[in-house]
Amino acid sequence: MSNNNLVLVTRPKHQAAELVDLLTAKGFKSLVFPSIEIQQVELSDELKEVLEKLNENNLIVFVSVNAAQNTAKLMHRLGIKPDSITAKIATVGKATTSAATALGFKVNLSPESGFNSEALLKLEELQAVNIKGAQCLILRGNGGLAYLADELRKRGARVRYAEVYRRTIPRKDEYISRQDLSNNWNEQQINVITVTSNESLQNLYDMLKPPGKNAILETSLIVASQRGVELAQSLGFKSITLAQSALNQHILEAVEINVNK
Repeated sequence: MSNNNLVLVTRPKHQAAELVDLLTAKGFKSLVFPSIEIQQVELSDELKEVLEKLNENNLIVFVSVNAAQNTAKLMHRLGIKPDSITAKIATVGKATTSAATALGFKVNLSPESGFNSEALLKLEELQAVNIKGAQCLILRGNGGLAYLADELRKRGARVRYAEVYRRTIPRKDEYISRQDLSNNWNEQQINVITVTSNESLQNLYDMLKPPGKNAILETSLIVASQRGVELAQSLGFKSITLAQSALNQHILEAVEINVNK
């Protein structure tokens, strides 16, 4: 494998290292440019009440690794231990399952295959006959998708959200500046861009200015969902590869497929 393949990694700063290590082991060079930042939310009175009454729910859903991690941090501040949760816990995706389990949560529901809300909604326990009348709490970041909640409500569940973290455009650049990427994209010789969420992709596009803003559209792009494909197409990307999921291993596999085309 040529070590001249440079991969732009846009994961949040605290989540980029594992993917970089996997890429390095396969002979790729990486350039980390976080296009999304995860910020903790304030522990408001309303959120405090939600967390103190977690066991009043029939089902709690972690939609992401960040949802599990930031919920645990907030619970710790309140002196609530993950193993004290008696409500059923569901997770979207294997990475979220692993993170929640490592934090001490007992995960009851997680799809064996599939890595999104659609896969979770196929579980027998979430069909209308079983979920009707249940109180469900979805723990997520600001502005998350409404699809999961909408489908559960259609099946008769009572659903509410709690936003336990905030996603934003990074306030500062860590490894390379957005100005450098904007002005010198071609000089960087980036072969592949990896993004794992639509917000990361939109932020990347918004953070850059011409000529880099135009040059990225000619660079091979890895996305992690069909929605990502659709957004990339709408932005004008020419070469788009769909990874199996946002898991680092699947992103790596998509990179390998891309460079070996």
